Parts: sequence; structure tokens; C-alpha cells
Amino acid sequence: MTLQFAGKKILIGALAFSLVAGSGIIIPSAISAAASGLTTPFKDVSSGHWAEKHIAKLALQGIIEGNTTTSGAFVFRPGENVSQQEAVLMALRFAGLDKKADQDAIIGFPSSFAVSKYFKAYVTLAFQEGLLDQAEEFELAAKDTKLAWGTKPAAREWVTKLLVRAIDKEAEAVRLQNTASAFSDAAQINSLYKGYVNAASKLELVKGVTTVKFEPKANVTRASLATMFSRAEKLFPVAYEGQVNGIVSGITDTSLTVFSSKKETTYSLDSGTLFYHYNTEKPITKEQLLEYGDVTVIAKDGKALYVEVQGDKQYTKTITGTLDRVIANEKKIYVWINDKPVEIFYNDSVAVVDIEGKALALSAIKRDSQISIVQDNFRDTPLALKIIASPQSSAANVKGTFYGTDGELLTVMDGSALVSKFMADTVTVEIDGMSGAMVGDLIKEADQVELTLNEDDQVTKIKVVNRNVKVIAGAQIASYVYDKKLLTVVDAEGGNAQALYFTDKTKIEYSGNVISLSSANNLLTANRKIMISYTGNSIVSLQFVTKYTGTLVSMNSAANLMTVRLESGAAVSLPYNTAYVEHPAIANAGLSDLKTGDLLTLELNSNQDRAATIKVHVNAQYEIISVDSINKMLRVKNAATAAFDLPVLSSELLSEAGAKLTIEQIAAGAIVNVSYIGKQAAVVKTVTATYGKVQSVSANSVTIVDLAGKTVVYNSSTGFVIIEGASQGTATSLLTAGDYVEVLKDGIKTQFTVAVGESRVFTSYNAASGQIWTEKVTDADNRNYFNVTSSTKYFSNGNAALITAFKAGDAITIFGFRNHAIAIVKQPNQ
Repeated sequence: MTLQFAGKKILIGALAFSLVAGSGIIIPSAISAAASGLTTPFKDVSSGHWAEKHIAKLALQGIIEGNTTTSGAFVFRPGENVSQQEAVLMALRFAGLDKKADQDAIIGFPSSFAVSKYFKAYVTLAFQEGLLDQAEEFELAAKDTKLAWGTKPAAREWVTKLLVRAIDKEAEAVRLQNTASAFSDAAQINSLYKGYVNAASKLELVKGVTTVKFEPKANVTRASLATMFSRAEKLFPVAYEGQVNGIVSGITDTSLTVFSSKKETTYSLDSGTLFYHYNTEKPITKEQLLEYGDVTVIAKDGKALYVEVQGDKQYTKTITGTLDRVIANEKKIYVWINDKPVEIFYNDSVAVVDIEGKALALSAIKRDSQISIVQDNFRDTPLALKIIASPQSSAANVKGTFYGTDGELLTVMDGSALVSKFMADTVTVEIDGMSGAMVGDLIKEADQVELTLNEDDQVTKIKVVNRNVKVIAGAQIASYVYDKKLLTVVDAEGGNAQALYFTDKTKIEYSGNVISLSSANNLLTANRKIMISYTGNSIVSLQFVTKYTGTLVSMNSAANLMTVRLESGAAVSLPYNTAYVEHPAIANAGLSDLKTGDLLTLELNSNQDRAATIKVHVNAQYEIISVDSINKMLRVKNAATAAFDLPVLSSELLSEAGAKLTIEQIAAGAIVNVSYIGKQAAVVKTVTATYGKVQSVSANSVTIVDLAGKTVVYNSSTGFVIIEGASQGTATSLLTAGDYVEVLKDGIKTQFTVAVGESRVFTSYNAASGQIWTEKVTDADNRNYFNVTSSTKYFSNGNAALITAFKAGDAITIFGFRNHAIAIVKQPNQ
């Protein structure tokens, strides 16, 4: 009998099962073996190995390990036999039971039942948990004295019973004990195992060595055992650390978003991510993932290491109807379906196109248009994923003098005739000198307006074309008559007095917040600095000044006056000699670091009479290395700046289109424009890069053909920035037809970066990882691999080619950015 004494119990850490012999055992934290053409972390399990999928998955789940040989190779030894004691530990680990083993227990087995010291606690636990029958195993060991029970190679029939018991399917084995086997060598199966072999075969956990032979006495190899337990996971799911089952709700080139447990999580993808499908043993590509389908992800630190498609069903439905209205601020639309209005919600990622695939703005779809909506059906409140509408024609315009509105109808005087138009649900109002203008800010019988109409003849935009809004920056309050709502102000020099009236439309701001006139009464005191805009004698807006933002015009050290020009065009001059200067790129910035033309924010002292802090506005562009969503940090770098952590807790995060983002929606590998105000990253905006080949260049435009074959023309209306190697300028002469370029929006300007061809010697291509490998230039060369996509272009002898045309030893030129190749050219005479 087994003698067990309770010793001091110690909690054992995540000790994964090792199917190896020898020392140097380590647990792989991630599969980074793509760099060597492998799809597992093990040197001896190469791409194409029949069990690569199962070995990779179990390695990432921590169920199996490898060891390091004396030569430094990390190996698994897939063809070696598994001992019975090793198989027991793997079964316990698979079932999530191994941590229950008491390693401090004093255990005694019969002399005929020999087990290595390390495995005794696990074998005892297997008896206790019913994975093994103690009496049965003792009897088998007593009959076979040639080999120790623990180190004896595990036979296929013995492992099959262990596996079936591990997944709690013994009842099925009992039921099938007397069922005839389909294998031709069934007579060789020990009666102890017959029902278990039948059950495992029915559950598709094991297969025959051939289509008709099971070979029950054959030894089980490491690769075979890994495959058996991997297949068993579909019947016995275990919550492994870092593993998530869910539905793919979004895919980009660098990220995968999964909906699970009623929330979405975004994982980064890179060349080391492995992709598989439930019904094949070979790797697939990212492009073969099923969007809105079932998926299993094994991840660590926000990166997807293993992704497996778990079904062929897409959790979507398509509905058709007639658009009624768009409620943009609530992100929903109403659609008439079967004569009933149906509420459909969407988010910023919804794709809106016409039937030809051309992108549309949702607001451009006219009322009563027939639309089709692809909607998910896995959320409690389904979201529209794609909206398809018929092509929409352009809008019309009406001009006239604003006459009035009742909230639904807007009326203008066109000559001597009154013209009334219904207003759309969302109406944009533009008034020079006034931000955030609304319909209520229009002045009756004074403003000349231009109305933009949609296809439903509704007003979507009102532009005031003649209003003269004047601005006094640095104004001072002279007096305020409360009952008359009369404010008298003077300019910054104390002259040019103006008597102005508050109206019910006047916008009043303090520290960035809108307040009422009654709340402002106590602040309207003599000599207080304000910024005021007015038309006629009516105050349009008033801001209590705590800071100014404008462009530096001059610094007069003798007079101690700094002059900045505000966005409104007004100029403000303030004393500055004691101000603290904050610059995002200069550690200890001073006044000498300020340059004419710099955009500055001047924060005032408590008396509002001098600049206390000067914050320099700077725009920078970075590549994101990693995303820390918990601590709200982006690790970024660019050509001029080493990698650093950028805090974004207080930053506004935006997509290129201006939609608000969460940090979870920003992926590693993305390009962002960062707008700094002093040291603070005020705005972080994602940027979409376009890659292509320059087709033609003129003084004012650049035409490229992108990787999809589409011709794109860029005009210089907002300015160009062109980077070619160490040269940088604004002249298009830096570009040449045939150049491969990356095109980005650098804030306002369009930036072209020319790919400098890099000469290399081709060695191999790994389709699974999407990488080509080249010879190292030096021993220290660690960037001798390049990521490729389906858009990468290949050329040989001046003609388009396939990657298969490249052979080891070929001299090639690679054009790309950040180790991502956009074109690879095989050099002549190869």
C-alpha cells in the first residue's frame, strides 16, 4: 500500500510539464522562433512538422517545456518516447490539477512499483484524483519487473486510458467496453483498455498509426502525446493563463480585437504571432482569420502569440430598410423596416460605403435612401458593422439674409422673396471669429448667409459670409452697469473705450468652462483683463483671461515686452523677463530658445499683467513600439529620438478622422502625430501611412501609384515636407519618378519619405511568419529580416515576379520602412 505522511505544504509555482531528459529546462515566454523559419520555440520542431500546431499551443499554455542542449539549442525532441511518470504529470498539468501535489509528503510505494523521486507526489495525486487505478498499476508493475514503472515508455493503449480519465470520459469508455473495434489489430488491445480506445477513437482524440491499425503496444512519442492532449482540449476546456475564447470583432495589419465576457480587448500582432484553423494542422495566414467568428487567443503582455479559428460561423446578420434619420451625437440611426422604425446603433469603426464600395460620410446619405446594414449579433446591443447605400448626389446651396427660425424651419430673404428650408438633425454653423457657433448666434436681418442643403432639401450647414466680428485681446474692464447689462471696456493701452451690451446669446468663459452672466457678475470688476468679441454694440463672446495662445511676433528685451498674435488676428504684448519656459524637446529651456513664429501659450500671473509660464507648442511624429493600457503610456520612438514612454492619461486621443479613441484602440506599430503644449502631450492622433511609387512630379503636386495600383495625387496647398536620406526640404525636386515613398500627414503638411534601397543577399522566405531573411552584414547585424505582406511588390530583371523566383544567394535591393518591405528587386545577372 502507499505510505503517505503529511509534511509542511509549500505552494508550488507554475511548474509546467517537461517532456525532455537532461538539464537546462526553461519555459518559453513567447514563440519568437519565426526568425529561424520555425513555428514553435523548439529548434528541432521546424515549420511543416506534423505536430507543430499542437506543440506550439501546449508550449504557450505552459503544459510542455523544452531544454537547452550543450550546444545551446533549445529543443523538444518530438520523436523520443514518453515515460509513464512523465505522461502522468502532463495529464495532471493538462487537467489543472498539478498544483495540488504535495511535494513535501513522505511517500512509500511497493518495491515493485518504482517511480523517480520527483514524480512520486504526482503519481500519488493521479491515484487520488482517479486518473490512475492504484491496484491496477501496482499489479501491472509486479508482473513486469524488467523496467521500472515510472521510467517505462508509455504505450499507446495505456496513455489512451490515462487521457480518457483525465477528461472525465470514463463513463463513455465503460459504455463502449464491449463494442467491436474498427481497428484490424483490436485483438492486441488489452481488455483493460478496450473501452478507452473505443471512446478515444469516437471522440477523435486518437487515430490509428495507419487507417486500420492502432498498434496498442507501440510507444508514445513526445509529439504524439502533445497532439493527443491538444485535441482533448475541445472536450475538456481549462482556463490557461493568458488564453481567451471569444469572437473576432476587429482585425487590422497590426492588431486583433476580441469580444469576450461582454467586453472587447485588443491584442497586438506581429511576425511572431501564429495563426491556425481548427480543422487543419498547418498554419494559416492572418488574412484567413474569420472576422466576427469564434477564435482562441493565447496572449502575453497585450500581444497575441497564438490565434486559432474555432469555427466557420460569422455572428452577423444583414438587414435592409429605408433610412429615416441619423442621430450623430447618440451614434444611432433610425431605419424603416416593415413599416416600423428600428433603432440601430453604431460606433466610430463602422464602415459606410455606397454599392460600388466608395466611402461615404454617414451624414451624406439622404433620407429615405435604401440601405443595407451588416450588424453583429453577439453583443447585448448589436452594432452596425457596415452600412451600404446607393450613390448620393452632391448638395445644393441657397444664399440670402438671415430672417429667422422656429427651430425646424430656417428662413432667409433672397432679394425680395422669403425662402424657408427645413433644418437637418445636425446643422453646422460657421461665423468668422466665433468658435462653436450655433443657429442661435445668427443675427436677424443682418447676417448674409450661405446655406448648404442635402438631398432631402434640408439645411446641413450655415455659413455667415458678411458678419464683422471684432476682437479686443488684452482688453480691460472700465465699468459694468448690472441692470443695463452694459459693459465698458478699453483696449490694452487704456484707450479706445467701447460701450457694449450683453445679450442672451453672449458666450462667457472662465478657465475653459462656459458660465452664465449671473455667475460672471462678481468677476466683472474694474481693471480685470478679458478677451472680448463683439458685433455692432452686442457682445458675442467674453473670456476671462488666464492665458493667451498665439504666434510669437517679437521679443523686446529693452521694453521687456513679448508680442504674440492670437488666432483672431489680435496682438497682445506682455512683460516676460521672469517667465519660466517649458519646451517639450529642451530639458532646461530658456527665453533664448524662443523663435519668431513659434506657437506659444502664455500663462498669466495672478494679476494678469505678465507672462508667468511660456509653453512652446511642438508637433512630433512617432512610431508606437508598445501600448501600456493600464498605466496609460505609449512607448514611442522616431528617427531622431530613442524609445521613451509617453504618458497619455490627460491627452486627447483621436483617429485620423478626428474620432475620439481609447488607448486600447491604439496598436503597436501605428504612427501618431503628437501635439505638445510645453511638456504635455495635449493631442495624440493616429496617422495612416500610404505606400507607393512616385509616378510624376511637378512644382505643386506629386502623383504616386499606391501598392493597390490606385493613382493618388497630392497637391501642395498645405505644404510638403520631403525627406530623402539625410536631405530634407519642401521642394518636390527632391523626388524622382520611380522613387518608393511613404506618405504621411505631418500635422498639416504632407510628408514624403523616400525609401533608400538596401542591398542584401537573399537566404530564405517564411510564409507562415511573413518574413524574408538575408545574410548578416556583420556578426552584430540583428535586422537581417524584413516583414512582407500581400501588398509587397517583387521584381526580377525589371519585371514583376513572385517571391518564389528568389533563391538563396540572390543579390537583392529592399525598399521599405522600419523593416517592412514594400518592394524587393532582384539585381541583374542573377
